[in-house]
Formats: sequence, C-alpha cells, structure tokens
Amino acid sequence: MLKKIKWNWKKITLLSIVVVLIIARLMLPYFVTNYVNKVLADLKGYTGKIEDVDIAFYRGAYVIKELQLDKTGNKVPVPFVKCNAIDLSIEWRALLHLKVKAKVKLEQLVLNFVTGPTKETSQSGKEADWTKALDKLLPIQVNRFEIKKGLITYKDFHTDPKVDIYLKELELIATNLSNIVDKQKILPSSLYLSSTSIGGGKLLVTGGLNVLKETPDADLNIKFTDVDLTAMNQFTKAYAKFDFERGKLSVFSQLAMIDGKVDGYVKPLLTDLKVLSWTKEQDPPLNELWQATVGLVIDIVKNHPKDQFATKVEIHGDIKNTKVNVWDAIINVLRNGFIEAFKKNFDESTNLESVLPQHEEPNDINKEQSRKDKREKRRQERKEKNDTKKQAQNKYKEDHNG
Repeated sequence: MLKKIKWNWKKITLLSIVVVLIIARLMLPYFVTNYVNKVLADLKGYTGKIEDVDIAFYRGAYVIKELQLDKTGNKVPVPFVKCNAIDLSIEWRALLHLKVKAKVKLEQLVLNFVTGPTKETSQSGKEADWTKALDKLLPIQVNRFEIKKGLITYKDFHTDPKVDIYLKELELIATNLSNIVDKQKILPSSLYLSSTSIGGGKLLVTGGLNVLKETPDADLNIKFTDVDLTAMNQFTKAYAKFDFERGKLSVFSQLAMIDGKVDGYVKPLLTDLKVLSWTKEQDPPLNELWQATVGLVIDIVKNHPKDQFATKVEIHGDIKNTKVNVWDAIINVLRNGFIEAFKKNFDESTNLESVLPQHEEPNDINKEQSRKDKREKRRQERKEKNDTKKQAQNKYKEDHNG
C-alpha cells in the first residue's frame, strides 16, 4: 500500500512538471510580446508595436510578427518601419567555432524615409538609438544579417508634385560580421545587396566589410544600371523644375575605406537623353525657359556620336571631411562632350592600397599581385640593362670597324 502511494506521488509530481512546462510554453509568447512592446515604447522619437511572437525552442529562435514603428507626433502619414517577420536565432554554424552568435532575418521589410519642411514632418531614424533596442531584444552578437523582399522608399509630401521613389525586391546578405573565421583578413565580412529601383533600374552592391571597428572598413563595388529617367520626373520636377522626355541612367562607383580614410569615385552615365518636349509641355513660360536651358546645356556637353552624357567625380579624404572634386566633375563633363565617352563599367582605379598605410597589404590576392608587379618591374629593368649593353657593344663594333 505504501509503495503504491509513493508511486502515485511520483506520477503526480511528473505530471505537474509537464503541466507547468506546457503552461509556461503557452504563456511565454505573451510575456515576450509584452517585453518587446515595452522596449519599442522606449525608443526616442518613435513608438512601436508588434502583434505576436512565435517561440522555436528546437532552433533557439523567436520570431517577431507584424512590427510597426511610427514617428511620434502624427505629422508623418506613413510608418518608418513595417516588417512582416523578424527571425532572431542562434547561428548553429558559429557553434562549430565554439562561439555563440546570432543571425537576424527580416522578411518583407518596408523602410520609409520622409523629407519635410520641419523635423516633425521628416523621418530618417537618426533620432533613436537602434543599437540599444537591438541589444535588449538580442543580447548576443549578430554574425549574419539578412533582408528578404525588402522595400525602401523616399517620400516628400510637401512638394508639387509629391515625391515617391523606391528600391523594391531588396535582397541583402551580410556574413561573418563578428569575424569568427578569416581572422587574418582586413575585411572578413562579405556583403551582397541587390534591388530594383523605380524606372526598372538594377542595383548591385558587393564587397568586403569590417564592422567591428568604431568606424567600419569597407571595399565596395556599386553598380546601378538602366534606370528609365522618365520615372524620375516627379523627383526632378519637384526639386529641379525640369523633367525628362526620355533617357537612361547608369551609375558606377568604387569606394574603399580604411580607418575613416576614403578613396573612390562615382561615375554617372546618361544615354539617349532628352529634356523637355515643347509640343507636349503645358508649364508656365518661365519653367519652359528653364527646362529649355537645361536641355541646351545637356545637348552641348553630350557625346553626340554615342548619345550619352557622363562624368566622373573623385572622392578622397577622411569620412568626416570627405572631399568631392566638383571641378573634376565639370572637366569630365566637358571631356565627355568633346573628346571621349566613358565606358559603361568600373574603371578599377580604386582599391584598398590607396587608403591603407604603406606597411600594410589588403589581402592575399593583393599581396600576390604586388609580388607579380615587383617581378615584372625587375624583368623590365633587366631587359633595359641588356638592351643598353647591346647598344654599347654595337656602337663599339661600329667604331672599331671604322
């Protein structure tokens, strides 16, 4: 009888533990949701909320559902951030290196930047300390960051016409952000970003990063091609008072940054360009005159055989005081118009060596390239020396025979 009572107590205790765990599991999303909403409520200048949280113990993750962040004051008609799902989880690959790191994936992110005549009618996100909020929501270091099916917009509700331009179908992958592998590399993290802009332009950004420093290091290739400029007319009409009848825009850029020192260029290229159609426009006479002037200037500096307009702006200096050479831009516009057309590609004039201290090498590839350059230089020196020797011998023979 005593044994039976003890056995019943064991079953009751075990059953109670199971019931408590089930209740805790059912209640946990409720407590986590309240905690996340409290963190979002403490953001300076913004107020936020989420609808729900899913807990996934088997992969060490929780998923925030339906996040929305709005600027306080109700002066901006669109939210700053909307996101269908934010997946915060343990990165299991990092455990292979005996490191506990996190990965973050944002699905269907919408990010709205708004410009207005006052701070209250504008939103850029710079008012809030986002890193502090992220540390509270995910207290371990992020090693992989991903965005799927993102949308970034720029809006101005106070111009005529209103401005609404965007990058859609945005895909971003940044890996090894906490540098658990490739510790010898100056830029251990990799970045890939692709998107489609208003006007059907294709954006591609690739390169290496080091985000562990106070001022991150980077080596980036940026390629933005075939934007239909007529889709940008709302923007140019609102801010520059002219519009495009036709044209395509491509932009190529390479930027290298080490310890805050920047070296690079931006090379915009416009093709099949025409500003203002006199027969179709119904603008006031002064605006038509301005558009005609813009069209005339572009027509003068355009490379007519290739029907394109281009320039190249060099960027050099410190990130806090970066120098953009406007005079070079003007010279290159004129050169494009009267001498040559820029090629639609990168020109490989920018690399990490231009911003690295002299005793450093950017990576193994560049080290090998440096050795090849030195070997080629020695080979040229030997060739010049032998050529000089042969010339001296030939001159001696000519003098002796004479």
